[in-house]
Amino acid sequence: MAVEVVQFLVRKFVDSLAEEEAAAATGLPFTEQFHYMRAVLEKAAISPDNADELRECLYELNDLLANRPKPRRFFALPDAWRFAKTKNRVAAVSRRVLLCVGNNSGGNAAASPEEDGAAAAGLDRWTTPWLLQPSRIHGFDQQLAVLESMAFRDCDEGTLNGVGIVGMGGIGKTALAQLLFSSALARGRFFPRIWMCMSRTSCAGADRRKEVLQGILMALGHEEDAILSMDGSDSLAELVITVHEQLKGKRYVIVFDDVWHIDSWYDDVVGALNAPQRADDLSVLSERLAFGLPKDRGGLVVVTSRLEQAAEAMVGKSYLHRVRPLADSESCWAIFMDAFSQSKERGTVDLATVDSMKQEILETCGGLPSAAKTMGDIFARSSFSSPASTSSQELSKSDRIITGTSGSLK
Repeated sequence: MAVEVVQFLVRKFVDSLAEEEAAAATGLPFTEQFHYMRAVLEKAAISPDNADELRECLYELNDLLANRPKPRRFFALPDAWRFAKTKNRVAAVSRRVLLCVGNNSGGNAAASPEEDGAAAAGLDRWTTPWLLQPSRIHGFDQQLAVLESMAFRDCDEGTLNGVGIVGMGGIGKTALAQLLFSSALARGRFFPRIWMCMSRTSCAGADRRKEVLQGILMALGHEEDAILSMDGSDSLAELVITVHEQLKGKRYVIVFDDVWHIDSWYDDVVGALNAPQRADDLSVLSERLAFGLPKDRGGLVVVTSRLEQAAEAMVGKSYLHRVRPLADSESCWAIFMDAFSQSKERGTVDLATVDSMKQEILETCGGLPSAAKTMGDIFARSSFSSPASTSSQELSKSDRIITGTSGSLK
């Protein structure tokens, strides 16, 4: 069940925090914030209503914990920048957890330490900072070739291409989009390249349309104070104009990952619409996201979604790619072994025992990359040393977790 996955990730976060601190010779950055999040999560009431959002928060927290910058006595500008970026990410995910837990318990969650104005706006959660290395993604070569031929068609000036990647949760939509985003063809043709994680844009009481535009500007390097200052009655139109001006003359690619909301404001983002030359009626500018995306130099918009209707409305029915489960079982096994071997919480499980269960594990995964990764994480924390022990029970538990969550995994 989804709740079991969240409980597993909470345990992983708590154990990783304890192990990292035990191994550190000196104090580690953001320890207070991580301990605060641990206390909140250990007391949180996890339910099917908040499990999906908490799962995403825990993926972010575990990534932050594993990759937080190490302090140096004298650090250069890039190190200082990494500290600032990490601080914003920690504050943003803390707010997301508090909103999720607060909404579930009546909204009485306390404020997180060091939660400032920028964190409250949550702008840092718009782009995905932990894109996987292409070498860590397996089994999508043929589907990537099909997608590239669709995405890079007629990339002439005056044409903004679009592709939609659709399919059930856990089937690998985001992984396939990452391969396209990081491909040599994309790197050679497009700049800037912007990744927007749409499942992280929901903030209680906020205008989702403004958040999308703010996230694009944030990815383009605008200062948060300048972005947040656009808060007047015509702020949506002002943001549309600003995004258009910043992208004008550029051949860009934007990925809108995990679109889960159907709204006419997103319709036809790759159509013939351009920002009007006259701004007499600012309400016109705020009617469509398409007005903020210039087409003068060509470019590409990629949409991933479980909702085929949402992707179709944004890029058109003719340019949808329906992701299929991985037909090559060895690709699923490679994903499983990546997760298993790279886990920091390795239990006493014997590798030969895992190998002996390969066929059963692959049947449980059912060709879903996210299922293979989740099972690898679970098995890495297991404690059994022979097939005759509790291995079948571990597989059964993993099967229940995967079966209960495969519809919600990305």
